[in-house]
Amino acid sequence: MNVSKVSRVEKHRTRKRTDTDVGRFWILGLLFSLLVLACEFFIKIPEQADWLQEMEMGLFSASFTLLAFYLLGLTFVFSRQEEAGLVNHQIIIYVWLGAILFHLFLLINSFTNQHIYKAGIILFLGPLFLTIFHFITYLAALRDSRRQERMASAASYEKAGYQFILEATRVHSEIARLKVLHPEIEQMLRANDFHLKMERYMLEMQQYLQVERFERKDVELLEGHYYFLENLLTLAKQHPGVIESRLFANRDA
Repeated sequence: MNVSKVSRVEKHRTRKRTDTDVGRFWILGLLFSLLVLACEFFIKIPEQADWLQEMEMGLFSASFTLLAFYLLGLTFVFSRQEEAGLVNHQIIIYVWLGAILFHLFLLINSFTNQHIYKAGIILFLGPLFLTIFHFITYLAALRDSRRQERMASAASYEKAGYQFILEATRVHSEIARLKVLHPEIEQMLRANDFHLKMERYMLEMQQYLQVERFERKDVELLEGHYYFLENLLTLAKQHPGVIESRLFANRDA
């Protein structure tokens, strides 16, 4: 895959991820707007109700608690050196602090205007929706990043696996060439039961050409088989009068 194709694929993924995040933002924004409209036009708050202060105390406590959990979540995210999400975390912190100060202001002062208490409810829902959207985008970006890492690891394992198979095939061909030129080498391999093991290893490695996905254990197995064949070639080259092929002479040089 060339650089231009990789760039096009990456641009497509980035555009798709951005469109998804924008879609989530509009969905949550629409839901928040509906809640604001419902709170303003369909909810009637009695101006002299005894539970208004209790409601504000509950909103104040909930805002303070959610801000604390949000800061703990950010600490965990930053400790892992990961992206904190699509929304700037400082904006959400300031919005939560503004909501907390507004609820505290209502607790200290007694008002009879129901719109002020409705504003307190909206100021609680606003940071809550921003926080939810923030962590949704963070989790989505984290999932996408890990998926790309798995794909990169799979591609790396595949490349390493095929490289071991290629090198092992070349080593096997060189050993076969040396056996033809020097029958003593083949006798030595058969006497030590190296011949059957070498052929079995080559057969196992060639079967991996049909594998769709390489795992780490597969690459480790191929690596072990390759080093075994490489050691056999080193042992064969110790025979007097052995002249390496031009391919291996140039490679070792």
